Amino acid sequence: MARIKKSPTEAAQRVKTAAARVRDEARALARKVAEKKAVKRAKEAASRAPAKVKSLGTKVVEKVTGRTKKRKKVRVAAAAAGAAAVAAAAGIAVARTRKRKKRRWLS
Repeated sequence: MARIKKSPTEAAQRVKTAAARVRDEARALARKVAEKKAVKRAKEAASRAPAKVKSLGTKVVEKVTGRTKKRKKVRVAAAAAGAAAVAAAAGIAVARTRKRKKRRWLS
């Protein structure tokens, strides 16, 4: 028959070993997760590399052929058009709110 009464030192030792086992498992899991993160980061960098190379190539070509100025002009024009659209939308929104406020006190 198993001994029911156990000494306090035995119980303490059992708790210590359980804690150590849990700690080791946690470390192993953390290591696995860290490895996975590193692998993921490496994969991302590897997949990004061809696109970077391509963009660098086009940049060089544009500099040689003189297309960068045209591209900058187009970009500035697009930005200006976008800003104008945003300003117009904001203006319309303000006008609508004013209209709504005016109508409220009439009715």
